[in-house]
This record gives sequence, C-alpha cells and structure tokens, in this order.
Amino acid sequence: MIPVQFNYKAPDNLEAATKLLSENQGAQVLAGGHSLIAAIKSGKISPPLLVDLKKIKSLEGIKQEEKGFLKVGAMTAYDKVASTSEIREDYSALAEAANNIGDAQIRNWERIGNIFAYSDLACDVQAVALVLEANFNSVSTSGNHTIVADEFIALGFQRQWKLNEIITSLDFPEPTPGSSSAYECIKHPASSYAVCGVAASITIKENNIISKCRVAVTAATSYAIRLPQVETAMEGKIPTIENIAVAAQLAKENVLETSKTHEELNIMSDVYASAEYRTHLIGVLTQQVLVRATKQAKLSFG
Repeated sequence: MIPVQFNYKAPDNLEAATKLLSENQGAQVLAGGHSLIAAIKSGKISPPLLVDLKKIKSLEGIKQEEKGFLKVGAMTAYDKVASTSEIREDYSALAEAANNIGDAQIRNWERIGNIFAYSDLACDVQAVALVLEANFNSVSTSGNHTIVADEFIALGFQRQWKLNEIITSLDFPEPTPGSSSAYECIKHPASSYAVCGVAASITIKENNIISKCRVAVTAATSYAIRLPQVETAMEGKIPTIENIAVAAQLAKENVLETSKTHEELNIMSDVYASAEYRTHLIGVLTQQVLVRATKQAKLSFG
C-alpha cells in the first residue's frame, strides 16, 4: 500500500516533462523507480507529482557518435548496458559495473541515468563514470547542459542538483589504443548491495609504461571519488606487482586523507561493514582491479 496521494503524468517528449517539473514544486522523476516507490511507501518522501519518463523513446539506446564517444541514453536498462558487445569489449568496467547492480530483475528495470535514486543500488556506475571520464547530459526548461562526471556526482550527492533537470544521456569517450578498464566489487551476500567497489582505467604505451591512470572508489563514502594519489603513483611507471602494491596502500591513505578535509566523505560504517573493513577492502580491490586492467591493456596490443 502507498500511504500518500500524488498525481501521475507520463509525457511522451522531453519538453513536456521538463515543463511539468518546472511548474510543480517538489515533483519527482520516475525512471525505473524501484527505490523511489519504496521511499514513497515508507513515507520518507511525499512528492505531489511523479513524472514518468517511460514513454520518451529518445532517452533509450546505445550508439557510437561521430565525435568519438559512446552515447548511452539515460533510460537504457542496466541489463542492456551489461550485455551490449561494444561495451563489453571497449568499456569493460562499465559492463562489469552494470552487471553488478542488484539482481536480474533490478537490472532489467532500473535505468542507467537514475544513478541518484538509491546509492546502494546504483553506486557501481558512479565509480566507472569517473575513471572513464564520462559526461552527463541533461535538459531543463532553460536548455541543454553537459557536466563532467567529477562535478555531476559531487553536486548530486550534496543535494545541489535541481529537480527540474532531467538526465538525457551519458557520453563515454572512445578508448585509445593500449587502454583498458575494470571494476571490482564486494557485494553483501543477502542484499546484493555494494559494500565497496573500485574502478580503474589505464593506458599503457608500447614500452610498457603507464601513460594514464584513473582510479575511483565507491560505496565506501557517501558518493564515489577519484583517488589522485594512486593515479600519480602509477603514471610513468611499469605496472609491476610491486608498483601496484604501493598504489594499493596509497588508495587507503588517499581516502582517509580526503575524509579529513571533507566531512561528508567519511568512510561509512553500517550494518553491512565497518569503516575499518571498508578501508581494508579499498586496498585489496585497488590491487585486484589494477592487475586486471593492466593485463587487459597489454592484450590490446595483440
């Protein structure tokens, strides 16, 4: 039973959807909606209007753009993202993260653009968006906007994201030769929520030197963050087991230092895992994901 009353609209175009959001204060977007409906049922929120995006077909689909990036429509189901051959081959971390979310039913129903619906369910993709340097495209009554992943994720979890903005797509730059990505995660065995996850993207030159490295951690803090100390430690070096082990140790230190300067980024401690355990997992998963990404990058040279 849903204990609150609300209106429901399902427009068939973006113009109508953004207009509804701008004209109805407190209105919520329904895009998949497992967690939104659960929040309404529990009485946590009471929106006067739900704007369902299911009829807006322009928000679905995956396609390669001429400008050199892959566009993933915001209303594309996680299962579609995880099973698309192009994503599995060229954006491994994205396919792995999408396949890690919830269970089969959730992956078939939840949409990739709905990453702020419930952080425990969707946080896997946040880390991948950071390391693959994705752009988030959105639209409102004032026009179209593009925000880089670093800024977008921080804004969303600091509650500065405007309700009249609708995410339309995620753009992922085309990978360069010698590059690869991977995602590692520990899931709670009962809920399937991420306890801690780490994504990595690296580019290796033909001399076996890492020219670019991106690493991000998720589910350990309130929103996903990059680990610049780890990235700097890996760039310009050969990805040996020893160098990767040093970077993994730095990962734990990087997150702890960030939490000291940003109170909202304290390492979480809850019924799933203590802060100490999550800190340990950050190091373990960083080492694992860097090893896998390195092996895959080397294979790309043939």
